[in-house]
Amino acid sequence: MGGDFGPSVAAPAAVSVLAQQPDLQILLIGDEHEIKSHLQSASKSNLSRIEILHTPDKLSNLIKPENALRGHKNSSMYLAVDQVRQKYAQACVSAGNTGALMLIGRHLLKTIPGIIRPAMLAGIPTPNVDRQAFLLDVGAHINSTAEELIQFAMMGAVLASTELGKLPRVGLLNIGSEEYKGTEHIKEAGLAMEKLDELNYIGFIEANRIYAGDADVIVCDGFTGNVTIKTSAGVVNLIQELLRQTIMSNPWNRLLGLLAKPLLRSLQQSMDPARFNGASILGLQGIVIKSHGNAGLSGFTSAIQQADREITARVHERISAHIANYKRDF
Repeated sequence: MGGDFGPSVAAPAAVSVLAQQPDLQILLIGDEHEIKSHLQSASKSNLSRIEILHTPDKLSNLIKPENALRGHKNSSMYLAVDQVRQKYAQACVSAGNTGALMLIGRHLLKTIPGIIRPAMLAGIPTPNVDRQAFLLDVGAHINSTAEELIQFAMMGAVLASTELGKLPRVGLLNIGSEEYKGTEHIKEAGLAMEKLDELNYIGFIEANRIYAGDADVIVCDGFTGNVTIKTSAGVVNLIQELLRQTIMSNPWNRLLGLLAKPLLRSLQQSMDPARFNGASILGLQGIVIKSHGNAGLSGFTSAIQQADREITARVHERISAHIANYKRDF
């Protein structure tokens, strides 16, 4: 029950998802009294599918990730991941401290055999409003070797195939499309991915094509991915603010804005970050979804729905099987 809003968002989001998924059950972990205060509007049938595990402890966003395991085993985050380890729960969704969640996930769930490091994958918009693309790593680790980039591509392709229903196109983010450009790690990874029959590798992709729909999975190191995703969010905020200022600048523009309101609403919904909230931590022996810390009701609902889709598709098990069959012979 971390993040900026805690149970005030997580509890209603759980109720919202339960109303759509009649076979789902949700375990809420945190302060029981506070959680229950945000469940008052839930129907009896939905409440019957909610279980509460009480703990008053939670990890601060200010805590250093390396300290997350020291004296915090009763925190809501630790207990949530531990439910997955014990197989009492099939997935964990948290809006808390990202570094702590990654560390606890690796400590309790361990990485899939053969995986060097987990990666965090985020959905991103494309010109086709009914279809998203996927970017990874978006911040699990700053630096990545060529072998890690290859594994990121394979894990991302597995998840994307379950979402898209087909073999996804995989691109490697680079400063140019030419084969001689980029760091040694990127060039090595690109050459290797060209030889992998299990990947539909389309080559290097530049940053200005990330949102064009050219690739379904875009692979990069965590530093580049994190900067990319945050810069993109800033650009969306800038566009929205410039539109607002332009519309409010004079009476004529306000009238035009009123006439264009349905169009602007549709555009805003297409660009709404809440639609893509819920970054998957791939490579663990269990499903862990990281919600943005300031996600509202719709955003946290999206994160829970992402967890439910991964449970149904058995994503981490498919990744495990895929990696087990991977033999690098180049």
